[in-house]
Amino acid sequence: MKSVRNQNFIEDRLWYIEWLLMMRGWLSRTDLMDKFGIKGAAASRDIKRYKEQRDENLYLDHRVKRYVVDLDKFKPLYETTGDLIFSKLSDPDESKSLGAECPLIETIPSLAEINPKDITGITRAILNMNVLKISYCSMTSGASEKKIVPHSMFHNDLKTYVRCYDFGRGKFLDLVVGRILEILGEDGPAPAEYLKEFDDDWNTYLSLELVVHPRIQHKKAIESDMQMTDGVKFVEVRKSLAQYWLRRWCVDCSAAASMTDRAFQLHLRNASVINGVNGAFPGVNNHID
Repeated sequence: MKSVRNQNFIEDRLWYIEWLLMMRGWLSRTDLMDKFGIKGAAASRDIKRYKEQRDENLYLDHRVKRYVVDLDKFKPLYETTGDLIFSKLSDPDESKSLGAECPLIETIPSLAEINPKDITGITRAILNMNVLKISYCSMTSGASEKKIVPHSMFHNDLKTYVRCYDFGRGKFLDLVVGRILEILGEDGPAPAEYLKEFDDDWNTYLSLELVVHPRIQHKKAIESDMQMTDGVKFVEVRKSLAQYWLRRWCVDCSAAASMTDRAFQLHLRNASVINGVNGAFPGVNNHID
């Protein structure tokens, strides 16, 4: 077991060597010593281990006494996802370790913090498949007590929602976690028919075909930004989440692309796919239930 842990620690250090090469373009033994609390000899061994696998990725610049990336020959040893890059570069401590004074990617802060008690109360009910009693404040009906069976949560960059069966409404729907006034407790096991596998809208996926809005003159800019192929971006989304996804990205959902606001840079080419879908879609005369 100890040897496995040691190997994992070594892999972490080798990954960090590559991370510094990609993000900053160079590294020194001191980077490893400061990051992992190791001695200079251990840092040298780690750099040697990395070079044994990807010698062409870096070379020692004797003038500045540090290892520099060779961009012409660089071939990653590890897979680094876009999500991981975003997570690390938006973290102040991670950015500081690269030599930046502030996060390399600034994020827009949330206007309100989620109450941890709400989240933990919901997760317990989800994982134990129990009925949950809550006090909830709706925009239309005000405060009331609800009995729900939560099965999932999702976040749209603005708010966190819980997907659940609502006994009072007699159907599956979405509630804003921030509008939960109080978790009143669990109320026994949930009936099987109110669990996730019976939520048809959650389990059904729609294929959205997104194109550049026809009023945009230089379409290549949006096609590149959205990584479109042959002018189309295909996205698979849950039926119940389609309204949030399309509104979040300001997609004109009208059949004739009739929205004139410049905020709408995308158009839903197959607009008929949302016919009968509950929600509020830009350019469509329907509503949020």
